[in-house]
Amino acid sequence: MLLLLKCLPKTKSDIFAFCFLLGAIHSIGFFELLVVLPSIYSTPAHHGDGKNFTFYYFHVFIGIYLYCNVMHNLYKVMTTPTNISSSGKILPSVLKPGWHFCSVCECNAPPRSFHCFICKSCILKRDHHCTFTGNCIGLYNHRYYISLVFHMFLAAAYSCFLNWDFMYHLLGSMSLKSIIVILLPMVSWIFFQSDSMTTFQTLMTSLCVVGLCLCGGLVVYHLINAINGQIVHERVYKVRTYDLGWKENLALLLGTNWKVAWLCPMIKSPIPCDGLDFVTRDQYESLKSM
Repeated sequence: MLLLLKCLPKTKSDIFAFCFLLGAIHSIGFFELLVVLPSIYSTPAHHGDGKNFTFYYFHVFIGIYLYCNVMHNLYKVMTTPTNISSSGKILPSVLKPGWHFCSVCECNAPPRSFHCFICKSCILKRDHHCTFTGNCIGLYNHRYYISLVFHMFLAAAYSCFLNWDFMYHLLGSMSLKSIIVILLPMVSWIFFQSDSMTTFQTLMTSLCVVGLCLCGGLVVYHLINAINGQIVHERVYKVRTYDLGWKENLALLLGTNWKVAWLCPMIKSPIPCDGLDFVTRDQYESLKSM
């Protein structure tokens, strides 16, 4: 608990984004569990169906799996040390090739490491500072960040799938008016005189759609970076120095057990790198040709 308290966001923007994320996760989760599922499985189409309870608890199981994955990965992103000072690594006093001197930390920083002025430290293999978690994404928590975004995307997609059936029964049909009600709930509340409960339900559905689009974009963006062996800085400046092929790149990101590491954050998958020395593409090709 003390470790988590130390890793909580510090700036106002990070605190706001973090609270918004937690609020969205839990509000959507309770909405799906307490409103959507009971509504779907109490409609005439499902009433009296012998498979009713089986499907209901199947959806509940999937929801619990996604929720636990999202929250555990969020915890690991925030509590896994990524800065150089907490890694316990001994830095050389002489500047090595590819290294650079950080005037803020007053130490030599290894390749792909950058100083974060929000976290106030140099981060090993720094990808970016995540506003929604209030922490930097680096060498050792990058795996959990990718898994967090991926499972949030799955959760949003699953929620949209359930909400489609729910909204169909709520609005009666899928017409142009219904689409406007779903995408613009406040506009529909003003012009179509929707009641407060319908507006709230459509607002939650809209939040799922927005979450699906945002998480989908993040998954695609960071998956491309992962396959190409790049961090955000290297993608911006079109650096492909550390691209070893998609399998080796994924192993460096997700760990040696990369094929199943994304399924659960509790699966052990050591990162095959110390964050101080990285194999370049030229070195990798030379080793392969020997």
